[in-house]
Formats: sequence, structure tokens, C-alpha cells
Amino acid sequence: MAITADSRFEWKLTKPGRWERDIDEVEEFYTSLAKAYEGTGRVFFAMTGFISFSVSAEPGTHFPDTEKRVEQALRNAWIRLRFDHPTIASRVQYDPVQQKYKKTYQTFIDSASQREWLEDTFCVVTERMSGLDWCNSDPPVPALPTLFLVKAPASDDQTFRADLVLRSHHDIIDGMGTLLLFNNLFSLAADAYEQTNYELPKFGEEWTNLSPPLRVAAGMPASLSTEHEKQMQGILKHNAALRDGIQIASPPFKRQTALPGKHQRVAVTLSKKTTATLLEKCRNLGLSITHAYHAAIALAVRDLQERKESDRMVRYISYCLVNERHHCKPPYSTSAHPASVYHSVSGRCLAIDLTAPGLVSSNATTTDEEAFLRIAQHVRDYYLEIRDDREYIKFVPSFWAMSIFPYPGPDPPAIPARNETPSVSISSMGVLDKVIRHSYGSFSVDNPWVSGEELGTGLGVFLDTWKGRLTLSAAYNNAWHEKEEALNFLNRFT
Repeated sequence: MAITADSRFEWKLTKPGRWERDIDEVEEFYTSLAKAYEGTGRVFFAMTGFISFSVSAEPGTHFPDTEKRVEQALRNAWIRLRFDHPTIASRVQYDPVQQKYKKTYQTFIDSASQREWLEDTFCVVTERMSGLDWCNSDPPVPALPTLFLVKAPASDDQTFRADLVLRSHHDIIDGMGTLLLFNNLFSLAADAYEQTNYELPKFGEEWTNLSPPLRVAAGMPASLSTEHEKQMQGILKHNAALRDGIQIASPPFKRQTALPGKHQRVAVTLSKKTTATLLEKCRNLGLSITHAYHAAIALAVRDLQERKESDRMVRYISYCLVNERHHCKPPYSTSAHPASVYHSVSGRCLAIDLTAPGLVSSNATTTDEEAFLRIAQHVRDYYLEIRDDREYIKFVPSFWAMSIFPYPGPDPPAIPARNETPSVSISSMGVLDKVIRHSYGSFSVDNPWVSGEELGTGLGVFLDTWKGRLTLSAAYNNAWHEKEEALNFLNRFT
């Protein structure tokens, strides 16, 4: 493991079989957010990773035998995955003596502890049902990252079909890491499925594969320089000024509800033809698909504003999430470290001024097409400025630190008040075929996606492409939004 000048982030043996390190700002943000909302009984931004798969029974093989063989292959792969990526069996805990959070990992002390971990973290859902329905049913977020096998009803074609769902705290893994993890898992499962006597690894030295935080993986400086600190203060002032003296454009939500309910996900998938046409139009305009959709989201939020007597100016405020694995040093930039939180959030907010239409139309002549192009170019410039800024990565810890909740004490804190001016965010996962193959030996996989548990009043939109088809999904909380409302929002872009 690479040594960093800041020894706080080195994994250290604290007692036999137990390894610990400090967490960095991005990990602490997600930890503190989950702690702040602990009183809801749910975990804010808990990761849900989803992937469907199928395995055809071999000729002359009974369907129940195929089912058992698949289950065993997945269990063996999960054990092997823990050996290769032990951080998937870590957790973040608060150390009351040192008064700070620690990421901890406990190796197996004997075969019984290995069996116990497997029983706790590889769970078969007893009811045969749709994996998406199960994900929308308020499933648990165990202390340790856990795989749930959701089996589909038996079919007549002797094909075993199921959905595999990963549930994890976000301070252990992020969305891109989840996709990388699925790729590694099915590679191992395909090998295990073909072997009669699969040899499991011997644990004890796997701790050398534990992942460092982003600070170490990307070689970030321990602190900002004086010049960077001045720039940081300028960013804070800029963001604060954006909300002064103007109405914030927010999606409407049910205001009779004070506390969050269940996280939900809905999605709309375009045809291959429509996707190809859309991509071609974006290229001709010099835009990426993400630029186009982020601009379209701003316009959609504009059109959802309450109609007043006349037109008025409103401001859409958002940000972008950036996968930072390309900034990490090998091997942290590769699939060798999927159980990690290697992304950033833009520090300077994206702000777009919009004219919300009133009941009485003004004499404005700007068309929606012209407005879209203007906004899309602004969004593109915003994304490219972040991409091309070589100094950006040095600010990432400070950007995360801006939103960390202080540790509240031994008792669950009061649930934070709801956000009265939420936004609609977008997370672009890219072309998933570049991360996950369509088949792994006997396993055919389909429909991979990730989502962060939404406990706020806004909407979280996810964008990805799989097998040439673009999917736009939305995460929302049913305390404040309805399914049809979320679907109608997504259908504005189809």
C-alpha cells in the first residue's frame, strides 16, 4: 500500500485481526449525513446497486439443481470478492475516546466467523418478486455492505432468473465503484460456477488490499496553500450570493409532510433509435448527453414553477458529481479498488437564471429552442471548466468539508428540517457497457443501475446508457413526491 505523508489514513493494526484508519472528508460527509438522519430509521444516500442476471439450465439438469449451483457460485464469489477487496467488509464507526470517525476492518478469526459474515451479508429474499419492487419496499441498510438475491418466479424455459442488489452505506462505496464491483463479482461467479470443488482463499493477509481514502489515492495535499485558501473563500462568497434577492427555482413537493418516508426509484428507457438520434443531435451542437439533459432539467424545473400574474426571474442552482478515479494513482484508478468513495462534488454552484412564465404572457420572443441552446452552452462551459482545471482536485477535500455535519453526541440527533428550496440534481454514469460485460460465462446480465437513497425534498436524476439505450431514472422520497409525478417529470425529456 502506498505510504502517505499523513499517517492518519494508513491502515493500522489496533488489536489482533482489527485494522483501522481515519476517514477523509468525502467519507465523513456521507457518514455525518447518515448520522444526522439516523432518527428516521433510514440511511441518507445509502447505495443501492442493482443488476439482473439469468443462467440457463444445462440439458438433463433439473431446474432446482441449477438454482442451487448458481447460489453457491455467487456465495463463493462473494467470499473471494471480500479477499480481493476487503474494504467491502469494512464500516465507519465513531471513536468516543479520540472523538472522531474511524473506518474499521475485522478479518476472520476462524471458519465460524467466515460463515457468520457470509450468512449476514449474502441474503436470499424469500419472496419471489421483482427486484425493483423489492428495492422500492424500504429494504434494510445493514451495518456491513450486503448482497440480496431476489429470485424471479420459476419459468417454463428452465432458465434461472434473479436480481442481485447491493445495499451499502455510501461512506464505503460509490456508484461507479458499485458497477466495478458487479463486474468483478460476476467474473468470479462465472469461474466458481464451472468448478466442482472451488477453492476459497485463506484469509489473514487480505488487509494489504484495503483501499485508502481519496486523499491518498489521488495524492492530495494535506492542506490548501494560502492562494488556494483565498480562492476557496471566494467560492463560498459566490455560492452564498447566488441565493440573495432572487427566487430559487425548485420542484414542487407536498408541503403537508414534515418527515421523510420511503425512497423510491422510477425510470424511463429510450429505444436504440431514439438514443442514437439524440446522441447525434448533441454531437452536432457540440454537447455531451449530460450537458443536454442538465440543461433540459433546468428548463423543466422552470416550467413547474407556480404561475404568477406575470413573468418573473427565478434561478436554478445545482452542481455536478465527478468520478475522480482518473485522478487516482494506480492501482487505485483501476477496478482493483471498487469499494471506495472516489468522487467529488463541484464547489462552485451551477446557477442558471430563467424566466418563469406568468399567467399573462410577456412580449418575449426567445423560443424554448433558443433558451435551451443558451442554457446548454452555459452548462457545457461549467462542466468543461471543472474538467480542465488542473488545480480542481486540490480543492476537493475542502468542497466536501463545507457540508459535513458535526458529530451530535451519543444520542440520535433531531432530524434536520426539510429543505424548502430543493433542486433537481443529475448523476451521469456514462456508458455502462464500458464497465460491465453482457455475459460472464454461463451468466447473462442486464439492466445494471445504481441509486442513492433520497430522504430529501428534491429529485435525484441518474443518466446512463446500456446496450445502446439511454435510461433516465429518478430517485425521490414518497413523503414529498408521487410516482406519477416523477414519471411525468422524466417523460418531459422523451
